[in-house]
Amino acid sequence: MNIYRNISMMVLFFLIIIFFSHSQSGNDLKNTVFPKPLQRIDLTDELYVRQIGNGVFVITHSFPWPANSLLVEMEDKTIVIAGSPYTPAATEVILEWIKKYFGPRNIIAINTGFHVDNLGGNETFLKNDIPVYGSDLTVQLLHERGDSTKKAILEMIGDKESHYYKEHKDLQYVPPDHIFPIKKGLDLNTGTEMVTVFYPGPSQAPDKLAVYFPSRKLLFGSCMILSGNKIGNTADADMKQWPVSVRKLFQFPVDVVVPGHGERLDPGLIQHTLDLLAPQGGV
Repeated sequence: MNIYRNISMMVLFFLIIIFFSHSQSGNDLKNTVFPKPLQRIDLTDELYVRQIGNGVFVITHSFPWPANSLLVEMEDKTIVIAGSPYTPAATEVILEWIKKYFGPRNIIAINTGFHVDNLGGNETFLKNDIPVYGSDLTVQLLHERGDSTKKAILEMIGDKESHYYKEHKDLQYVPPDHIFPIKKGLDLNTGTEMVTVFYPGPSQAPDKLAVYFPSRKLLFGSCMILSGNKIGNTADADMKQWPVSVRKLFQFPVDVVVPGHGERLDPGLIQHTLDLLAPQGGV
């Protein structure tokens, strides 16, 4: 088994070498992302990144439930982070890793909703002068429902002696500092590349956003996209409109779809989400 594993790793590293050594003229290959990780890097016991392309990493923070965010190095070397680890401390670890792996970079953060796995790192982002983009509805819901959302998370954790409980209890939910109208969405230009922040309508929460990287055919669906066999947290969900919103994501050509939770990264996740939601009576 070790022989086969070593051979597989050699093949992966060979592909990575080809991938990174490709000239600028091979722009399509340079921007290719893959639904299977090229490598995994463990940063702490509860935080790791999976490389899925040239400068493209899925960040997974298990605190206590694994949640994904997305990191993309754009062609002008700007780093875009969609979503966030749960905590400022975990986000500090990510920023330190960025410095070591990429060197000094301009960084942009995008909140994809008001839940803590979409913006838990805002305190750290803002402390490091990183602009944080988020919708007007996210700011409103954070003000209106932040306390009740934290209470629900603490009830789900249950064990008051666990470090998960204590840290979630002490978390401050900090709003983004660059606000845009949710219905208008947002286009961010970084050099020759664009990032589209798209609001398809209510889904797993009223304000969930998708973040699309057109030149890479890469979509971060946040928690509106499901990868497991269960729907999960529906406390803030609009079960009728959720599938309607997800269908709007078919307009984007995609090679990789990153869900808010789970290991799958393939384009079939959009239909998979619709299949899971169908028994719930969505339109």
